[in-house]
Amino acid sequence: MLVLISIVGFRNADEVIDCLTSLTGLSYTNFIVSICENGGHNAFGTLVERLQGVASPVETKLERQDERIESIWSGVLPGSQPVHLFQARSNLGYAGGVNITLRQFAGDPRWSAIWLLNPDTQPEPGALTALAKRARETGAFIVGGRLVHQDTGRIQLYGGRWRKLIARGYNIGLGCPKDAPVNIEEIENAMDYVNGASMYVTRAFVEKIGLMDEDYFLYCEEVDWCMRVDRKYLRYAHDCVVYHQHGTTIGLRSDLSIYLDERNKVLLSRRYYPHIYPVIVMTTLLLLSQFVAKGASRRVGIGFRGWLAGLRGERGAPAFLLESRKDA
Repeated sequence: MLVLISIVGFRNADEVIDCLTSLTGLSYTNFIVSICENGGHNAFGTLVERLQGVASPVETKLERQDERIESIWSGVLPGSQPVHLFQARSNLGYAGGVNITLRQFAGDPRWSAIWLLNPDTQPEPGALTALAKRARETGAFIVGGRLVHQDTGRIQLYGGRWRKLIARGYNIGLGCPKDAPVNIEEIENAMDYVNGASMYVTRAFVEKIGLMDEDYFLYCEEVDWCMRVDRKYLRYAHDCVVYHQHGTTIGLRSDLSIYLDERNKVLLSRRYYPHIYPVIVMTTLLLLSQFVAKGASRRVGIGFRGWLAGLRGERGAPAFLLESRKDA
């Protein structure tokens, strides 16, 4: 069973290489790595140079299946697994980067699942084996596992629960010791979504439900994907352990992260909870006061702009915040 491994990067070659290096140790070896570089020409060139220390270059035989692809570089890992690097013509966001992979390989009948991995993650050797096994045994569409904070060695989450009245996620298991005993059935009953930092998705799901929604650009797109199916199709594989250096991809609480976090909560709530949407709008506005309490008045302004953008139904890339992130 061939698995696509999708990594979306933005000028973070060190993290991408560390993640790719960890993949060479996986016990499950039937995979293709697909990397989308959203950071422009210079970032693509840097990553190509760095990749040649991990993968041997080969002449690519891929034809562009998405007009948003600027360039393609191909290589092969020591275990003979192909690696393909795609340069996006512009910053497509997280969902756009994932969709580059899904569109590129849509016509390839061999793959049966796609594993979404953040570049700042490093899976243990048995992680992919555990995900594939859990999906096969349960008929799941989407499977998650133990996401562990790299710095502390404690659990970031087993799975996510969406608290609809306040439009915020809750990390099940947050702060627990990495090897604490768990009740898998309880975790699966509590889960509303699998975190996009490590998310195993079957081809059957993609063909039934469709691609990731690029309206969000960053944050909430994996929640949206999971909410399109019955929760019984979400499962948890405890033997999948993935270490996560949380925050390196976007930066801890950057203006962009605050803006999109607030905007996308409102967008998601409008889509899935229209009957209580007015209440959610007010609670999310009130929760912005947390920045006031912390003395972060500037963040209040950014958060409010995001909240207001969500209220207006604005979607996609926030150009005014991305301008400074463009290549020269």
